[in-house]
Amino acid sequence: MKVNRLLSEVIRGVWLLEPSYLLGFGETVHKIVSGQNVEFENSTTALVKIMDPNGNRVRANDDGDMDIPEGSVAVVDMMGAVIKYGDWCTYGADEIVGALQMAENNPNIKGSILNIDGPGGAVSAIGPFLQFAKTKTKPVIGLADACMSLHYWTACAVCDYLMADNDVSARFGSVGVVASFQDVKPYYKEQGIVFHEIYPDESANKNEAFRLALEGKYDMIKTEQLSPLAQKFQAGVRAGRPNLKEEPGVLNGKTYDADTSLGLGMIDGIGSIKEAIGMIDKIQLRTELKRII
Repeated sequence: MKVNRLLSEVIRGVWLLEPSYLLGFGETVHKIVSGQNVEFENSTTALVKIMDPNGNRVRANDDGDMDIPEGSVAVVDMMGAVIKYGDWCTYGADEIVGALQMAENNPNIKGSILNIDGPGGAVSAIGPFLQFAKTKTKPVIGLADACMSLHYWTACAVCDYLMADNDVSARFGSVGVVASFQDVKPYYKEQGIVFHEIYPDESANKNEAFRLALEGKYDMIKTEQLSPLAQKFQAGVRAGRPNLKEEPGVLNGKTYDADTSLGLGMIDGIGSIKEAIGMIDKIQLRTELKRII
């Protein structure tokens, strides 16, 4: 089943995730790794909606075909924790980027709104968004509530304009990396289970950073794995937010409300989906004027 992709990411993946959200996942993760039965709900919410030039949703006919008028806008959801490949219960980066690419390829769609609300996701999920950002030609407007960690990196890479959809619950940031794991060996040793790891001389450095971390020596895993990833994250934010005010915390993991984020240059505005659609038109107009000049 496709859900195995999610289980694989949970058990062995590396994540860019706002830490406060981890508490809510704790019980589910414990059940998964301990072999207990876990009920997953199938994702039935549409990933992408098409809005016509009048702001009305375009719906498929009885045959499943959709007649998209010229000047329409695609609204693509990026909700919840994101993994690279979609599974039975969540859309993945491959599917979200696929929806954005569909809008990019359709001549009747003038741009997209990336509807963001999530705490982050798997490190492996950022790749498809970075690749899409290199080739896209149409405007993408980010409209966000929670936009943290992986979601914020994605917004900085993909969106030409980033808006909070409210000034109450919307939060941005968590630009940082964390590694977390549990050492279960002491528990199993009490059960009489003995662990053996045998490395040949030719593999002396295999898993070295992780082995040292298990001993409480974190320098290598920080230097070789965490710091390079954190630096790439910071560079991605700087590239996508050229007017960013780099106050302490902005690139070091803090999160901010909409008003503070706007003042720091982390976002471009606060508004509704109607204003986001209007921004697509403004960006298109600026692009056309540049071509003429």
